[in-house]
Amino acid sequence: MNLNKNYCAIAVGCVFLGGAAIGLQAEAVVSETPFEFIASGDFDGNGRLDVVVADKVTGRYRIGYQFEPGKLKWVSVRNAGVPKVTGFAAGRLLDEERDAFAFTSPDAGTINVVDASDPEQPKPPLEYAPATLGPVAIVAVDIGGDGNTPLADLVAGTIYNAPEPNRLDLLRNTGAEAEVINDFELEGELERAARVELKAGTGLIAGFLKTDQGKALRIASVASGEPEVLAGLEGLATDAEYLVGRFGGSAMGSVLVYVPGSAEIQHYSAREISGGGFQFETAKVLTFEHPVRRVYAVGSGAGVKLLVTFGEGEQAGVFELGEGATPKLVQPLEPPRAEYWSGAANLGEDFVVFLRRPTVKFSSRYQQFRRQEGAYVASVPADLTTLDENDLKIHALILANLRITDEASMKRYTNTIPGTKVNYAMVPIPGGEFVMGSSETEAERQADEGPQHKVRVEPFWMGQHELTWDEFELFMYTDEERKFRDTIQTDPAVDKISDAVSRPTRPYVEMSFGMGRYGYPAIAMTQHGANKYCQWLSAKTGHFYRLPTEAEWEYACRAGTTTAYHFGDDPSQIGQYAWFEDNGDFKYQKVGRKKPNAWGLYDMHGNVWEWCLDQYTEDYSMWQEPVTVNPWNRATQAYPHVARGGSYDDMASRLRSAARRGSSRAWKMQDPQLPKSVWWLSDAPWVGFRLVRPLKVPSADELTKYWTSGVERD
Repeated sequence: MNLNKNYCAIAVGCVFLGGAAIGLQAEAVVSETPFEFIASGDFDGNGRLDVVVADKVTGRYRIGYQFEPGKLKWVSVRNAGVPKVTGFAAGRLLDEERDAFAFTSPDAGTINVVDASDPEQPKPPLEYAPATLGPVAIVAVDIGGDGNTPLADLVAGTIYNAPEPNRLDLLRNTGAEAEVINDFELEGELERAARVELKAGTGLIAGFLKTDQGKALRIASVASGEPEVLAGLEGLATDAEYLVGRFGGSAMGSVLVYVPGSAEIQHYSAREISGGGFQFETAKVLTFEHPVRRVYAVGSGAGVKLLVTFGEGEQAGVFELGEGATPKLVQPLEPPRAEYWSGAANLGEDFVVFLRRPTVKFSSRYQQFRRQEGAYVASVPADLTTLDENDLKIHALILANLRITDEASMKRYTNTIPGTKVNYAMVPIPGGEFVMGSSETEAERQADEGPQHKVRVEPFWMGQHELTWDEFELFMYTDEERKFRDTIQTDPAVDKISDAVSRPTRPYVEMSFGMGRYGYPAIAMTQHGANKYCQWLSAKTGHFYRLPTEAEWEYACRAGTTTAYHFGDDPSQIGQYAWFEDNGDFKYQKVGRKKPNAWGLYDMHGNVWEWCLDQYTEDYSMWQEPVTVNPWNRATQAYPHVARGGSYDDMASRLRSAARRGSSRAWKMQDPQLPKSVWWLSDAPWVGFRLVRPLKVPSADELTKYWTSGVERD
């Protein structure tokens, strides 16, 4: 069967994007981005649309169940067992009352069908094997003919066949297995395949055929048990995307073709012709003010509109298609600062958009838009569950090693990093309340230290002193750690988990800058680098470590005091407790050589500034509660982050308990690496960090947030 036949027709009755269907009914629908598949469907059978986001590289997926109208509850990441995903489909594959979804890739050689009906417990995927090799694209659609059942069947494009590489398999699905009932030659590789509807209830397949001569859109019926081409578009750009639907309630379908990065979209209206096909009218050019990144369909029935994202995803808008060449802007949309739109899913009258950080490719947050009184009202952006399967393993390891669960049992301890001879000491910090910030009468007070506000923090352990090069170089130089494994027995399973944590690029200069290494504080790492060390140490030890919040840091520094310094108000005594401008000799000193504070913490004043988790702000006006519990101003921008404590290069007033500092791009201006390193700060040889271990272990998703802190830059 030749599916490269040239027809000028188009399907109507549903909407699809880039080979991904977005239906006008409550059916499973799929959209595709360069890095993810996103689908909406009723996966648990409660009559409401749920959402799944699948990562192409790993085959891991996250599901948001709509247990209550308008609210998505996301469950932990699951694995479909198919890496490097190229094909994804959703539909009634296992049950007439609910949707399932399927993954495939040519290297995996299977189609894995996922039953997502149980929100609590993932089920192992069913493995279907097409008769031909290299399944690259799949569609869930009803195939007519003998043996047809109420369940959706599968159509698969394959690419590793001989003598002709490209074929199309039709698989009859029983809900337990799939049998190939027909197999046909294709003249090109099928990609971005999807189920579409010519008329309501008529399931068709659509997708691009990619050949040496170019790229063409094809739409075919499998109602007879054999593929019959009904429609097509020729001569498309190799990077073209498409969207099909009945926009604004039109009785006839139309197709939009665009190239991401162009400000123009080709709009082809369709008309019915004899023989059951449709013919395109001459394309109308739709012009936007900004380069289009991706186009989605949102709404249902007569209310179907376009959701268009622009640039890198930093702008978007909902549009109506009218008679003219200029789409009508219904409502502009802007993502939260320092984030991009990464994808979208239609939820009938409502829709959900996904957000990513500029430095990553996959979605990390989402935002719902509900239709209310003619406008779309946005919810507060919320985090998706973590995509990192290794973080789930680290979390499980932490829970397995959890021995102390109450404050009364907390004691000072010294731990050896497993597989090494390096020790570190942790001091218990009792939970309690304090007044954060400085009073207006405190000498040398700065405006960013107020207004004062009452804070309550839960108990935690804190590093007895700043993290040293002895500890950090094990993380920084992989060989430094692994050389111990020849003589010190380690757990291979733990090694595998810790080795999976991202590590620094090898520095291009000696990062102590000649000031000393063993016993001296590690310095000049970005906040991202400090966060990743905490993640690595958590994996190595089975204890949850992170940076302190700004509130935790000041609470621990004060150790129950309300004075300018933890020893009082007299700056003339600072030399007994801190290395600073007058006694530091223009360089940091070995940790723990000065007097500690009342809780046994050394160098909280001076030696080096210490990273906190928080985004730096010019004051504390965001904390309005009578008592703020465990405050954390989570970062949404690369700059500035908070550092506390002062350094060897600062005057005494900069070492006060309430003194603060925000990071700056200038801290890495001399970095010769392009792009500039996310690990090192060549111009900040006076900033380091110390560890915190909370008594209460958070969920896996919360745990991951602490290690990313909202951004992956310093």
